[in-house]
Amino acid sequence: MSKSSANARTPKRMLAEVISNCQVADGLHLLQVNAPEIAATANPGQFAMLQCAGAAFLRRPLSIHRINANKTLISFLFAVIGKGTLWLAQAEAGDKIDVLGPLGCGFLLHSSREILLLAGGLGLAPLVFLADEALARGARVNLAYGTATNQRYSKQLLPSDVNLIEFTDDGSYGKHGLVTDCIPDFLNRAEQIFACGPLPMYRAMSRQANFKDRNIQVSLETRMACGLGVCYGCTIKTISGLQQACHHGPVFNMADVVWDEIAEI
Repeated sequence: MSKSSANARTPKRMLAEVISNCQVADGLHLLQVNAPEIAATANPGQFAMLQCAGAAFLRRPLSIHRINANKTLISFLFAVIGKGTLWLAQAEAGDKIDVLGPLGCGFLLHSSREILLLAGGLGLAPLVFLADEALARGARVNLAYGTATNQRYSKQLLPSDVNLIEFTDDGSYGKHGLVTDCIPDFLNRAEQIFACGPLPMYRAMSRQANFKDRNIQVSLETRMACGLGVCYGCTIKTISGLQQACHHGPVFNMADVVWDEIAEI
């Protein structure tokens, strides 16, 4: 089954009730909403568009961070970076948020016995949903997670069976260095590799010999306006031509993207 067919679902729009909303690190919030119609069909790597403060702002695209066992509750992990996300950070239990999703094409997980997840900073957001799915299928999950110390996501919030290799900018937690430093230890064992992080991380990975000839799925963050493939605001250049991150992605094969022609966000 192709990635596009595996993710082909009609998105739903609903007013989702906020169940909880808490700050989990400096500037990072974990928002949980009740959205069963969206949760029931979501796949790891997909996202939703959340309306902030009525019609005053464009919707904000947020990766689906986690879904509960009953497939009724969706969690979003996000950083406060502007007025829209500040509004989301201030939402309280019982509030209603207009949510559209699931959207995009997510990760394609095979029957792998062992996988490697590379998370740079907020890139952790979509990978926890993927870790949950892989663990449920009986796979061994190695998660290399690198971040600034003040924005570190607590290990207690991660799936307990994940093998966590942690990196921080000052070495106060885990190892001192970059998340890609773990590659020699786990690359040969991993049957699949998935990554999500900032653009400089992807550019560095695309140039490293360790990643050559490996099929690596990456989740790409770009500016989005509609999330539906209508406005073409998230168009990126690939070796197959121009594609839309919200419609053809946000998950792409790393080797297919022309990284030097993607702008920072």
